[in-house]
Amino acid sequence: MRKLAILGIVLACSTPKESTKPEATVPPSPANPPATAVTGAPGQVPNAAGQPANMPAPQPQPSAAARAPAPPPAGIDLSIIDPSVKPCDDFYRFACGKWLERTPIPEDRPLWGRAFSEILERNQALLKEIVEKDARGEGDPSDPYARKVGDFYATCMDEQKAETASFATLQEELRKIDAVKDQKSLARETAELQKTGARAFFGFGSRQDFKDATQVIGAVDQSGLGLPDRDYYFKDDKKSVELRALYLDHIGKMLELTGIPDSAGKAKKIMDLETRLAKASMDRVSRRDPNKTYHRLDRPGLMKTAPRFDWNDYFATIGAPDVRAINVSVPDFFKALDGIVQDLDDARTYLKWKAIEADADALGDRFVRERFRFNQALTGAKAILPRWKRCVVMTDRALGEALGRTFVTTTIGAEGKQLAKEMIQGIEKAFEANLATLDWMDDAAKKASLYKLHKIDNKVGYPEKWRDYSKLEIGHESLLANVLAAAEFETARDLAKIGKPVDRGEWRMTPPTVNAYYSGSLNEMVFPAGIMQLPFFSPEAPLPSNYGGLGMVMGHELTHGFDDQGRKFDGDGNLHEWWSPEVTKAFTERAECVAKQYDGYVAVEDVHLNGHLTLGENIGDIGGLKMMISALRASMGRDTQQKTLHVPGWELGPEQQAFIAFGQVWCTNYRPEAARTQALTNPHSTAQWRVNGPASDNPDFAKAFSCAAGSPMAPANRCTVW
Repeated sequence: MRKLAILGIVLACSTPKESTKPEATVPPSPANPPATAVTGAPGQVPNAAGQPANMPAPQPQPSAAARAPAPPPAGIDLSIIDPSVKPCDDFYRFACGKWLERTPIPEDRPLWGRAFSEILERNQALLKEIVEKDARGEGDPSDPYARKVGDFYATCMDEQKAETASFATLQEELRKIDAVKDQKSLARETAELQKTGARAFFGFGSRQDFKDATQVIGAVDQSGLGLPDRDYYFKDDKKSVELRALYLDHIGKMLELTGIPDSAGKAKKIMDLETRLAKASMDRVSRRDPNKTYHRLDRPGLMKTAPRFDWNDYFATIGAPDVRAINVSVPDFFKALDGIVQDLDDARTYLKWKAIEADADALGDRFVRERFRFNQALTGAKAILPRWKRCVVMTDRALGEALGRTFVTTTIGAEGKQLAKEMIQGIEKAFEANLATLDWMDDAAKKASLYKLHKIDNKVGYPEKWRDYSKLEIGHESLLANVLAAAEFETARDLAKIGKPVDRGEWRMTPPTVNAYYSGSLNEMVFPAGIMQLPFFSPEAPLPSNYGGLGMVMGHELTHGFDDQGRKFDGDGNLHEWWSPEVTKAFTERAECVAKQYDGYVAVEDVHLNGHLTLGENIGDIGGLKMMISALRASMGRDTQQKTLHVPGWELGPEQQAFIAFGQVWCTNYRPEAARTQALTNPHSTAQWRVNGPASDNPDFAKAFSCAAGSPMAPANRCTVW
């Protein structure tokens, strides 16, 4: 599944526990980077729209963006265009130049974007009002869980309880790990930690069967690393070596804060064990091929692959005692794991670290600051987010659909939802019309693609049926205890799906999330209320602005259904080759053109983008831009009120406005550390290339801005798949 690469800076700041679900079949979304924990969230969402999100960043400090910025104009912002830059030379600078020059990055952020960051800031301010009312007992009477939301937030805001009660909760976890004496108790404790969110050794959760999308089966997958990616354990460039040294020191200091003796020696053992896990892990680019992560071995096959790990005790403890149908995403990982877990001393030390790592942001000031010290090397952020923002994030991750009930009533009305649905229909019609023109597809492939297109389920705004949190108990004493309870609730909810029919009404993002996604197995697109705001969308905004913003997001997500991953799933969500060898070969040639193009783009300093890691998102951007402008033309045929806008040197018609609106949602300033981390680990290109790459591949763009053939934005050889 995928989120739109447009979403990015979502709720990924200081969050405590991560879901124990298996890794997604695509690399993590920037909205949920690998080093970011997730409390009570539904696990990694499919192809995210994403921009790089904030890595975990705790503890109070004055924020440069303490006040939510006012919404931008309902249309393109002429004041941020830089007319000194020719759009045919560098469209990103033309559309965003003055914004980039005058917009600083807040001290507590690794990057700052005109759309994602500012919407997130406004959303968080609104959520703060909601949770504070809930905490005072003044919550929305139509929300049956408002009291739980308020209690969670109020407990989170009590810093003294984090220092005392939460620390006591951690010590109780560590005592249980000390009691591990044999392989049976090791398996049980691994399950206990995983069901409360720690990334211990591997991941387990529910997943649609890739070969039978009507079934929900179990899935085990590689996990257990503390650095952002397996390659960080082996790269020998100076920055990677320095980061490993910092991580080793960080582990030692966190162990020391917990009172564990010989912290430096134990940190080295943990680093050695994680390096062995990393060596057995599949790399990110390989994981983009769902065929490489589908191995339906079932329970007997898993037990044969890792025979010395006590799977029976593990499954009984985590809450899936009878699971039989299991996909083993990376069999080689579990073969290696079987040997790694045999040294009980090292395994106990590692499990303690995984508990501390997962719990750190719900603990006291010393832990939060130490965690931030390490994350600075990945993000470049200069200060820790204010506590209220971190607590809003934690609350959303723990009780997101409860909090979302009130959020959607104030942010998206019936008119906005209906207009968005009409835009999606227009984008789908544009894709269908374009499909008929493709000379590299045969009739059988076009027919099957139409079937898939017509079966896509579109979800807009918020779920039709809200999640039931009645079994989740929230207390008033320990933030960490609440975090653990929320994660355990989510694990139980997730595992209960195994063996049951697929719930096609479920959402894998909370309503306030500034993101969107496409799922190949479900063949659905999802657009939460959180992203349906300016500058992406407003019922009051001109059509070109709405299409250049949210319309492009819709086109991007739709194209994900037919990118290098999505194309491998048919209209019913099943993984198999449904194109002829000739059509597959033609697609691959075009996709390789895109990969080579983006390999040439520099993200920061000496770091280039990885064209194969970002391939699906880049195909989505290129196709999305094409569908957006086509759908806009059809809509303008029904609307004669479109205005021409003036900027020095240009009279901007509707199509030019739509292209500029597209460019302006990506205006983003990065810290070098954040840009580097994104380029090395993220399936989304950095903002400059999310604009200039697709625009340069689009003949309609060149025509709109009269770009001469051979200019930077009108190259002789364009890469286009759809």
